[in-house]
Amino acid sequence: MDQKYRNIDRFNLRADNYDKYRPGYPQALLRFIYEHNSLHKQSVIAELGAGTGILTEELVKWACTIIAIEPNDEMREKAIETLQKFKNCSIKNSTAEATGLADHSVDLIVCAQSFHWFDTEKAKREFGRILKKQGKAAIIWNIRSAETAFEKEYEEFILEFSIDYQEVKKRESRGNNLANFFRPNSLEKHLFVYDTYLTFDQLVGRTLSYSYMPNEDHEKTPEMKARLQTLFDKYSTNEIISLSYKTKLFMGLL
Repeated sequence: MDQKYRNIDRFNLRADNYDKYRPGYPQALLRFIYEHNSLHKQSVIAELGAGTGILTEELVKWACTIIAIEPNDEMREKAIETLQKFKNCSIKNSTAEATGLADHSVDLIVCAQSFHWFDTEKAKREFGRILKKQGKAAIIWNIRSAETAFEKEYEEFILEFSIDYQEVKKRESRGNNLANFFRPNSLEKHLFVYDTYLTFDQLVGRTLSYSYMPNEDHEKTPEMKARLQTLFDKYSTNEIISLSYKTKLFMGLL
């Protein structure tokens, strides 16, 4: 199996936890993207690697035409369940490298928590092909903070139980290699802070949603849950724990 299909399949058996427990996105981020791209009802937005539709569910509120592209079957089925009621949204089974969209048909490309799975060179060619002349791409990552005592210990816990250490470490450098992806002097970088508050079950679900952590049926999962319970009990207040994020936006012309 080649790398493309390994990446697509990484979230098999994780769609439920991903859909229920992954964080959303700051409203300030959404307002910024909308206002800085002069979007309107006739605008066409392509979200590449839409997953279960967590961000898409926010994008459809803009009343633009939204095309959500997701190659993983389980993730896409979840997105269809959530988004089929929205008449301004369609969902396609294709990839960021071969969207199947028409030349110069898209006003804005959005990639949330997905760009790191793309073949960068092929995606760049495809972005350039489908974007209109002044259309931009907005690449977004929610990066967990590691500032509070709990957050620091949670990161240590992630490293201890991770089944893909290299993927965990890549998180730290996401966005560092984008200067050559965008047109010269067009790249904008913005940071938004986003807090989430979780019960223990929600923390477990979020942890299981990470592609680099043991899945529900993995032999390490019982021990992992027990350790997570200890960590939660140590730092939670009234059965709630805070886990904050720094949401990074990279936006520019192709």
